[in-house]
Amino acid sequence: MKHTTFRRSITALAVAASLGFALPALADNTTANISGSINANDYSQYTVIAKDPATGLERTISVSDEGSFRFAKLPTGVYDITVMKGGAVVAEQKTRISLGSNTSLAFDFIENDGTERIEVTGARISAIDLSSADSGLVIDEVELDRMPVSRNITAVALLAPGTVMGDSSFSSPNSGGTASFGGASVAENSCYINGMEVTNTSQGLGCGTVPFEFYKEFQVKTGGYSAQFGRTTGGVLNAVTKSGSNEWEFTATALFTPKSLREDGQISYSAGGARGPVVFRNQSQDEYSKSEFTLSASGALIEDTLFFYALVNPRDVENNFASQSSGTQQYAPDDNFIKRDSSGSDNLFWGAKVDWFVTDDHKISLFGYSNKSDTESTAYKFDRSTGEVGDALQTTIRERGGDLKSISYTGNFTDELTVSAMYGEIETSYTNTPSNLDCPTVLDTRDVFDSQKITSCGSGGTTGVNEDKNKQTRIDIEYAFEDHLLRVGYDKQERETFHTSAPITGHSWTYSSVNPNGVIPGTDGPLFTNTTGAIIDVVADRIFTGGGGFSTDLNAWYIEDEWQVTEDLMLSIGLRRDEFENSGVTGKVFSSFKTDVAPRLGFSWDPTGDGDSKVYGTYGTYYLPVANNTNYRAASGLSDTTTYYTFDGADVTGAPTGTSPVSGTVEASQIVNSVPNPATQETFQAEEAEPFSKDEYIVGYEKQINDEFSFSVRAIYREVATALDDYCGPLASQATCTLLNPGKSSTWQLDNDFDSVTDPNSRRTYSAEEIGLPEAENEYTALQPQVNYRGDNMRMSLIYTWSRSVGNFEGAVKSDIGQADAGVTQDFDFPALMDGSDGYQPNDRRHVFKFFGSYDVTEALTVGFNSTLSSGRPLSAFGQGYPSDDPAIYGSYGDTFYLYTNECPDANGNGMCEQSEKIYQYSPRGSKGRTPWTFNLDLSANYNFTVSDIDMRATLNVYNVLNGQAVTSQNEHYENRRSEGSFNQYYGAAYTWQSPRYVEVGFEARF
Repeated sequence: MKHTTFRRSITALAVAASLGFALPALADNTTANISGSINANDYSQYTVIAKDPATGLERTISVSDEGSFRFAKLPTGVYDITVMKGGAVVAEQKTRISLGSNTSLAFDFIENDGTERIEVTGARISAIDLSSADSGLVIDEVELDRMPVSRNITAVALLAPGTVMGDSSFSSPNSGGTASFGGASVAENSCYINGMEVTNTSQGLGCGTVPFEFYKEFQVKTGGYSAQFGRTTGGVLNAVTKSGSNEWEFTATALFTPKSLREDGQISYSAGGARGPVVFRNQSQDEYSKSEFTLSASGALIEDTLFFYALVNPRDVENNFASQSSGTQQYAPDDNFIKRDSSGSDNLFWGAKVDWFVTDDHKISLFGYSNKSDTESTAYKFDRSTGEVGDALQTTIRERGGDLKSISYTGNFTDELTVSAMYGEIETSYTNTPSNLDCPTVLDTRDVFDSQKITSCGSGGTTGVNEDKNKQTRIDIEYAFEDHLLRVGYDKQERETFHTSAPITGHSWTYSSVNPNGVIPGTDGPLFTNTTGAIIDVVADRIFTGGGGFSTDLNAWYIEDEWQVTEDLMLSIGLRRDEFENSGVTGKVFSSFKTDVAPRLGFSWDPTGDGDSKVYGTYGTYYLPVANNTNYRAASGLSDTTTYYTFDGADVTGAPTGTSPVSGTVEASQIVNSVPNPATQETFQAEEAEPFSKDEYIVGYEKQINDEFSFSVRAIYREVATALDDYCGPLASQATCTLLNPGKSSTWQLDNDFDSVTDPNSRRTYSAEEIGLPEAENEYTALQPQVNYRGDNMRMSLIYTWSRSVGNFEGAVKSDIGQADAGVTQDFDFPALMDGSDGYQPNDRRHVFKFFGSYDVTEALTVGFNSTLSSGRPLSAFGQGYPSDDPAIYGSYGDTFYLYTNECPDANGNGMCEQSEKIYQYSPRGSKGRTPWTFNLDLSANYNFTVSDIDMRATLNVYNVLNGQAVTSQNEHYENRRSEGSFNQYYGAAYTWQSPRYVEVGFEARF
């Protein structure tokens, strides 16, 4: 690189990072770099030393013939930079480097009367980093402690531009939720801690976490990330934990969230029905309290060589909330009250990190933690009208979390060559063990009084095991030469899952009504049509059972060159290729993909040459692997059948009595969704199928206005390049659905005798017209202006995002119906489900304002704020029928965009209502308005003081100070489940609101 560029490009990545300034995220995921230049007559005698005074780490390199120097892959922290000439110190500079950053320094040596004196040209605060082109933020735990930010990684991600809170159906109450990045679904993100990916590999929902006190720094990548990162079409949440130093330190913290300081939740009512308005959701009795403690110790086992950091975190959590026994939120009101308690050894986190500096150029790190928790979850009867909690129904032990262990190495072999490697394993459990195995899941969607509804003797549910294991290997090589910084790397993951499931008692029962001329759809056309002229009550018996062990192998390589073309222009040229392979319970591969070589391109240009502004842009293609949940659904030998009966009553467990198949026989009254024979690759994956991918374009401008203010604006465009989803129409094999690219011709084989062997001569290519699916469309467009202020005592950021997310499907999951089956949602299962699907997506928030920061009132007292103003999400009205009963168009299930009006003129005069005579109302996606705007204001105060030479801190955080409780999601199912024309009495009622106001009180002692 040219040394003049280094001189101009020194930026706030060094100075502002010491203030906790949120800056664009760069390539590296665990370390940082320092580079720079000197301007002198002769470079041959110059060396530069970088020393971390906390650990004694010291590296020395010689200045190149062009006057440049670079320290690669340094641990984050504060460094003393010393410039030496002929053994004499001629310049010194202190700088702080942040996660993933490249901090640039410049030194000018000017002769004066035969003596050289030095001028450091870049020692000014600036928000411009000319060496980066990607988007996001980097923020450390010091700055987060100054503001009221909830202590979970999602809350950190929501500080970044272009992120919004995801749908509540994908997370438990008070768990922190999940975030949507750039319009993507919440199941398309990746999460890393100390280089280990900790994403939920089953469905892509959420991340493995550690206590906030363990974190040192966060990196949130919202777009434009380099070829080093992959397997995501959303965003990246990257964090590093604390490490030990030469100074021994002990810390104790306590954080209390008392339920007595939490406001009551809201109550929603149904829109009507035969009974008139009734209570749907009742959160007025919900309670949440948490007492959390940490004890940590760190120091040097061998000074300047061997360091450790260890932390234990006992937690006592009480989480009580109203819920639904059936788990089908669209049609079930609150009828259970859940009390969850986790404390003591059942909820004890421990973690440790050991760093061994073998030499100043070679480092080995060990990292591990256990975040296992066993939560006792007891379901009680609940009268949602009065809020009265009744008798206990069932206790379930919820096993969550697991163990992580990793070893990593970083070696600087020369001033130009650096090698890093890592190996690690994660084991995670998602198993639920219920105590009551005598009471099935029961749902009654009929529009009758509560006293007439059939209920279970318990809370239902499933039994089984759900455990994941992920082995990870990674190696990265970095080589600097002339004006280039070349990186190459390879990483591999071996994901294993063991997942079995069966309904309690072997059955799940759903009671519903079929209106006159109403249809229960089947696989080959209508399963049953009500021709009686009166309403008929029926019950559906779903038996969903099976599972086993299966695996996913992921491999990727990348190459990337950061090329300083001129003093003012930097180009980043990267390529990445991924391979995804999934195997079922038999060990045979059932899906395999090799992606195209994905480009990751970027540029950064200083238009004025003064280092105070830059224009930048990126283009990239990103791929998402098939989730392990797809293995479970497609290749684990699941049996999934639903049989419809008439009935004359129910027993004490809620199971029906006097049943009779609606169409005469069980076979004629049954829908077979899956058979217990694992799919083969030839039947499950179309030969032409390519993995899910998105293209992204970003262009932006940044300007340092003065020492305190900076301004930036960026424009983003994302689109789905290739969608991958399962097609389940009659052309697919009867044994399974088929993964394909919607709207494209596809070739596959059949297994219609269900023996996991392809039928002879069944290979065929089907045209896009035959399959009948539209091409997948999903576009995200955004404009994001941002203003930052960084003064001596105040730090503030104001971000506005205008965005539009539109298309005919959301992505990996389906928020508007709460479907978490990543990669195999009901989208594209049948052509009818896509008719009317084009519209604004659930994560579309047209306007979002974020304003957060902190102010030092005195040296001891700091106050902080965090506020968000957001427009609402689009609303739809889903139906359960379709104008055509052609099985090639509409299958046996699925939410449509057509509502049956119960009008059917007898055009043929034969006393029968033909399908073609029915009148439907077209109700396309997003045509029913939006939820209200939401405003949230959080405030905090931090007071630092000393007691007997112990540094103390007291904190007070108040969330949702104004106690605004606007509706954030509501029931969008207009018709009852699989019962066209039958009005869902709960349509339009609120599911969730903003969290009520609550308070956190914390204390910290450091000695």
